[in-house]
Amino acid sequence: MPSRLTSLLPPSLPKLASCLLAGAIAAVSHISAAGAETSIAVDRENRPALTAEYAALRRAQIADVDYQIEVTLGNQSETFSGRVTADTTLARDLKQPLTIDFAGGTVKQVTLDGKAVDFDYNGNFIALAPSMLTKGKHSIAIEYEHPYSSDGSGLHHFKDPEDGSVYLYTHFEPYKANRFFPHFDQPNLKARYTVTVTAPESWQVVTATREEKVDALENGLKRWHFPQSKKFSTYIFPLHAGPFTVWESDAAGIPLRLFARKSMAEYVKPDDWFKFTGESFAFYQKYFDIPYPFEKYDQLIVPDFTIGAMENVAAVTFNEGYVSRGDKTQAQRQRLANVIAHEMAHMWFGDLVTMDWWNGLWLKESFATYMASLALSENSEFEDVWQNFYLGSKQWAYGADQLPTTHPIEVKVPNTDEAFSNFDGITYGKGGSVLNQLPYYLGKEAFRQGVSNYLKEHAYGNAELKDFMGALGTAANKDLTGWTQNWLYKAGLNTIAVRYQCDKDRISSLSIEQTAPEQYPTLRSQKVQLGIYRMQEGKMTRAAKVPVIYNGVTTKVKDAVGMPCPQILIPNDEDWAYVKTRLDGSTVAAVNQHINDIESPFTRLILWQSLYDSVTDAQLPLTDWIEFALKNAGHETDINVIRLISNHLQSAHNYLYRLDLPNAQRKQKLQAISDFAWQQLNAAPAGSDTQKTWFYAFADLAQGETALDNAAQLLDEKLEIEGLEIGKDRSWPLIALLNRNLYGDYEKRVTDQLKKDSSDRANNAAIAARAGRPTEATKKEWLDNILNKRDDYKLSQIKAAAGNLFPAEQLPLYRQFSAQLFAAAPTVSATGDTLYNKAYALLFPIACSKAEIDAYQQVLAKNPDLIPALGRVLKDRQQQSVWCQDMNARQKSVNN
Repeated sequence: MPSRLTSLLPPSLPKLASCLLAGAIAAVSHISAAGAETSIAVDRENRPALTAEYAALRRAQIADVDYQIEVTLGNQSETFSGRVTADTTLARDLKQPLTIDFAGGTVKQVTLDGKAVDFDYNGNFIALAPSMLTKGKHSIAIEYEHPYSSDGSGLHHFKDPEDGSVYLYTHFEPYKANRFFPHFDQPNLKARYTVTVTAPESWQVVTATREEKVDALENGLKRWHFPQSKKFSTYIFPLHAGPFTVWESDAAGIPLRLFARKSMAEYVKPDDWFKFTGESFAFYQKYFDIPYPFEKYDQLIVPDFTIGAMENVAAVTFNEGYVSRGDKTQAQRQRLANVIAHEMAHMWFGDLVTMDWWNGLWLKESFATYMASLALSENSEFEDVWQNFYLGSKQWAYGADQLPTTHPIEVKVPNTDEAFSNFDGITYGKGGSVLNQLPYYLGKEAFRQGVSNYLKEHAYGNAELKDFMGALGTAANKDLTGWTQNWLYKAGLNTIAVRYQCDKDRISSLSIEQTAPEQYPTLRSQKVQLGIYRMQEGKMTRAAKVPVIYNGVTTKVKDAVGMPCPQILIPNDEDWAYVKTRLDGSTVAAVNQHINDIESPFTRLILWQSLYDSVTDAQLPLTDWIEFALKNAGHETDINVIRLISNHLQSAHNYLYRLDLPNAQRKQKLQAISDFAWQQLNAAPAGSDTQKTWFYAFADLAQGETALDNAAQLLDEKLEIEGLEIGKDRSWPLIALLNRNLYGDYEKRVTDQLKKDSSDRANNAAIAARAGRPTEATKKEWLDNILNKRDDYKLSQIKAAAGNLFPAEQLPLYRQFSAQLFAAAPTVSATGDTLYNKAYALLFPIACSKAEIDAYQQVLAKNPDLIPALGRVLKDRQQQSVWCQDMNARQKSVNN
């Protein structure tokens, strides 16, 4: 930096700030209160992010802060205006400027203790000179203006295409609250908030407290006054507004409200929402031994949301995807119950007690993931919760942990730009699975007591991983240092296999063999249950179970000696442990013969998953698995296993296009899968979840003239399947199918359906259907829209197009445009827009050829600094393509 800027800094700059100055001094300028242009040298990078180092410096500057926020909202303007007063206690006389986070807005005036003062603003933060900032209490007031957001972050603005109503909601994690109001936007500067909002008279306004009064104003406005909140972090501050439909209820004295926009209200089932909410409250208050800390509980279902849900204090937001415009399956109801329980768990773990910095993001998410399943398993109508945990969180984690972008559960996060770079299956699934292991290891009550003690000790404050593990270790009287190092600070997925011998139909010796990937050689210890299964009275049932803690390379299991010789041996029976398993040869042979004789649905679920793992691990040829599935899947009756098989058939369908197969073989297998899905759809009980599952599979897998004609007739109601209602949401997958195959008058299908269904959900589905058409002109048009006209589209529309532009059967079209895609990667990355980069990454497929693997390698080598949201995906696609090539080689060894 120019020496003239460095010379403006005080000579007593502390060591921490001095370190930050290396390449990080920003000069910002503005018109001062007196009208003169000023310039302050700031020991902070001029960028829309906050570093961990600077956050630590600012935390040392500020002892305490509370905010008074006054904001004016409207449904016509593109901006909103406000005034914030930060009652700030400084811990010391400042030697460095004080910066106040505020991205992309306009600062009209800054006053300090009632007097207008000079300030600098660079579009990312406001800077105040240290000369006027002495130790003690100060009142900093800022008048400002800011545009509404359209990407689901900051204060998001949505205009309903059906009735023109405007809805606003906030989404701030990790560092977007400063797009709403100027403040100190870091999790360890917790504050209380007093809020006043002026808004149209027809609107509801929601924040962390219930309004104490509402004044009627002139010009069709109202002013809402909210009392001071409890102390919590800025990223979970809520402000939502609009003409919502509202339902009210109560959970043992806790006031409940549910909000949805008017055009979606008819599809909301408030009884389910309030039922699941009440059950979760009943469980958590008892489990944590702490009353709900925030007085009221609102839940808002909002459009354009970029994630599933967000734990804003006492005003949780949910994606509208949790609302079905038709009957929900039991699995969908359970997903709703799970997300309600997940977000509520955060009210204690995340909101009441918050991580000190973003390296602790995984812990709050993992904990809520685990606790949601625990709450449902112990206090809900659902009996298959842990099966769904295995299907969802566990498989997500196993997949992520085998990719080149795997990482330890606990990682350093240098800045807020990278807070979400590791927000993945490790963060949620592996962390939740590892926490699920702890109650087996420590004891359930010791784990519960440790959690309760942790929350009580750090209530309304911040904490770190060492605080949490210390509380658990104290409660269980165990030193968890080694466990923490192996499980939380080291990456990788271990595999176990069981070796055994039998004598006179009894086990004579048994051991567990543990291996680790070469690049992540850590061997771990955890508790598993070995399941020994044998045919008994025509059923394959569990004859014995052996709980054991394994450790190191080999663990001899003496307790298994003398037990019945297994026909099937499950190394991780009932899914206690986080570990990949290899089945022994005898078990695989028995599974091939007896998969439908196995009595336990959970065991069948685990075995079906293990068999498909052997396909993607290039041990079992894809076509062999397809034959096995089509032979056996029709006899399956458990809905979770049916869902798993359906998902695997859709994956197998995609791999058939990727592998280098003879055309006749590919066509025969594709047609067989399509015919099977149609048969299962027609054979399923009327109105059942099985029927709904096979409907969506058919809409993805349909192949050939007859199947496409059946799809068209279902749309036209010329063909009916008893119990199956097509309706609005089920029309679009069929329309997309016909567009992907250019079948019939596919464009008229889209336009006619939009006349019946003008919702934003329908508009996004229409974009997806059109983007999926297999023509060069279509791909060119939508690539141009995504790359060059993205400001003309909402993020949800970009995602709809990108996610459907190159389905597996259109790999030849992808190859025509792949050079353009790779060439644009550095330009897209340079936008710095994480959400846009994630959407762009959807364009890149798994491809099995060496040329395409090399293309991934080259773009990564030429652009080592791609934003993580894009670069990580490209690294993973390269590895997945290598695995696909291995699958190809395995398949060819059989075909030849």
